[in-house]
Amino acid sequence: MIHFSKNFMTVVICCAASNLAAQQVCSAAIERTRPDSRYQAVAGATPVGSEVLDKITGLIWQRCLLGMSWSGTACVGTSTRLFWRQALDSPRSVTATTASPATSWRLPNIKELQSLHEVACYSPAVNATWFGNLSAGNTLVWSASPTTS
Repeated sequence: MIHFSKNFMTVVICCAASNLAAQQVCSAAIERTRPDSRYQAVAGATPVGSEVLDKITGLIWQRCLLGMSWSGTACVGTSTRLFWRQALDSPRSVTATTASPATSWRLPNIKELQSLHEVACYSPAVNATWFGNLSAGNTLVWSASPTTS
């Protein structure tokens, strides 16, 4: 694992609701838009593997939803349900990244959140290797954007 010398932003995913019954479905006929090789664990993150770097956008994401924690192999615990205003304020309660303590977390805007979208999959439409905690089905996440455009 390496540190990138360029400046990058950090973001946090906050959960609004979840349903643990569903499982991700992907089409073999559609090429993956967010392959495993696009991401890497952030060196120096504690616990190890809890933060993920998107090598294309330069964004760092928490691997687990707010309220959950990384066990070293999976996200454990229960995601926190929040209203949008609470989600906007929630990064204040999250510790700055261990790998870059001067950088604090924030809620992503809608375009940043859309950068995680995997078109070959649904329930959820993300890379389940790196963000497997979202394969909880109808999990909704908030963005900082007040609208979807």
